[in-house]
Amino acid sequence: MNKLYIGNLGENVSPMELENLFKDWKISYTGQFLVKTGYAFVDCPDESWAMKAIDTLSGKVELHGKLLEVEHSVPKRQRSRKIQIRNIPPLLQWEVCFAFDILQSKCF
Repeated sequence: MNKLYIGNLGENVSPMELENLFKDWKISYTGQFLVKTGYAFVDCPDESWAMKAIDTLSGKVELHGKLLEVEHSVPKRQRSRKIQIRNIPPLLQWEVCFAFDILQSKCF
């Protein structure tokens, strides 16, 4: 998979700015940048270019005053689903554990 997710973008980041950033760091990409509010996607020619982009840019380069987050893009259907339960009184802790035990055959 050579598609990259570029996160932590400012609202006003344009595809041209991302293109210039990749060119400045000499990172090859294919196609156009798909820019949404706060994030973008881009394809790299192969795995080595994708890893170079991640190693070079992620957490190290700023754009509009924000550090970029660059990682492999993961399709929605392959993402793990998380359940978050908060504010449980201590006396009910075992009941939640029991419910998880039934659902996942293990207790956290």
